[in-house]
Amino acid sequence: MKIVVLGAGGLLGRHLIEELRRPSSREVGIEVRGLPRAECNIADAIEVRARTAGADVIVNCAAFTNVDGAEKDEDGAYRANALGAENVARAATAHRARLVHISTDFVFDGAQPEPYDEFARPNPQSVYARSKWAGEELAQKRCAELFVVRVQGLYGDGGANFSSKLRQLVLDGKTLKLDGERRVQPTWARSAARQIALLLATDSYGLYHVSCKGETTWAGFTRRLAEKLAAPTKWTVVRSDELLAPAQRPPNCVFQHRMLALHDLDCMPTWEEAQDEYLVEQGSTR
Repeated sequence: MKIVVLGAGGLLGRHLIEELRRPSSREVGIEVRGLPRAECNIADAIEVRARTAGADVIVNCAAFTNVDGAEKDEDGAYRANALGAENVARAATAHRARLVHISTDFVFDGAQPEPYDEFARPNPQSVYARSKWAGEELAQKRCAELFVVRVQGLYGDGGANFSSKLRQLVLDGKTLKLDGERRVQPTWARSAARQIALLLATDSYGLYHVSCKGETTWAGFTRRLAEKLAAPTKWTVVRSDELLAPAQRPPNCVFQHRMLALHDLDCMPTWEEAQDEYLVEQGSTR
């Protein structure tokens, strides 16, 4: 089986390739090719079709992920997250390949108090969120053998986002402002990659929520991180609106994994278990 991972230079793409290239995967005949943005621009339909030729499975981790930047570059966000998703779905159909399309918790407005399952109605509130929701819709129209996987709160080794940098920021004793309101499920990218790899071993196509279980805030995540690292606590816990972010974030990002549970496929750990494993992998000190 030949798997092409688009957005291979990103956080989730890199971790997924590592999982798919483990010896157990090679033993069952899996060949993985990673294509970073420089090698495949998903906004170019001709390039996407050519670069994914021969694939049995395509995983689209490529996206415009700068949530605040999307507010100033609406066309850029839609070009990657909507048009790009459609281009990849068309290519998958043309190659008779299965497709995994990665989406986000931001498709919800976060107004309801309970966790969101896959049957909850999206109501995106930012340019980024609307472009990702459009991408889901377009991919579903263009490809039948499709997994849409919504992820959230990703962090991990080498990630460029703030949550991935928290470990080093805490070790360095940096003064931080941390959100103490938004309900989140910090999700180690390796845990999400393992779950996606498990899905790929099935033909249970559909929409799935993938996140670490339980819930906290980013302040709570960092507090436990500091305790595990025996590092000084130098931060201020603030309300979400005090961070003055240009793009609106949903106040409740908590997922229910209804579809994973129904298919008996849920292998996600709690956020605390994932954080512990991440720290072991990184080393608990500098």
